[in-house]
Amino acid sequence: MVAEFLRQLFPSGVRHCLLIALGNTLRSDDGVGPYLAEQLRGIAGLQIENAGDRPERSVHWVERYRPRTVVFLDVADFGGAPGDLRQIGPGELINSGLSTHRLPLAALITWIEQENNVQCYCLGIQAASLQPGETLSTPVSITADLLIEWFKLQAAAD
Repeated sequence: MVAEFLRQLFPSGVRHCLLIALGNTLRSDDGVGPYLAEQLRGIAGLQIENAGDRPERSVHWVERYRPRTVVFLDVADFGGAPGDLRQIGPGELINSGLSTHRLPLAALITWIEQENNVQCYCLGIQAASLQPGETLSTPVSITADLLIEWFKLQAAAD
């Protein structure tokens, strides 16, 4: 299911895509973004940066890499089962408390798209816990590992 969803989101592969991981490693599942960044760093053909809890850092990377597509990887609360993966639409980012970041992600995405002629997406994994702690829940960890394997395969194929 994860592979099928990702094939639809990345029909042309990942070569001209910048992945920006978001999250706080001290808040359980909120650390999934930094975990993904750590596991995917250094894979040939894959651009990934860890913005932590400061998504505004992504502006520099967009200007540096000049990608066609930017995908923010983050934990979310969209009412799914823990570990569910889905694309979060701009309207959802505006109208709900999905983001725990200082700068609203919806505003940042709009600005990046307008200033850089790039398409932005937010890929969210449903959190099980955002309580203090440094360990990912099992469902979020499983989804993260599926994402890692898929991105590795895609980077190798591109």
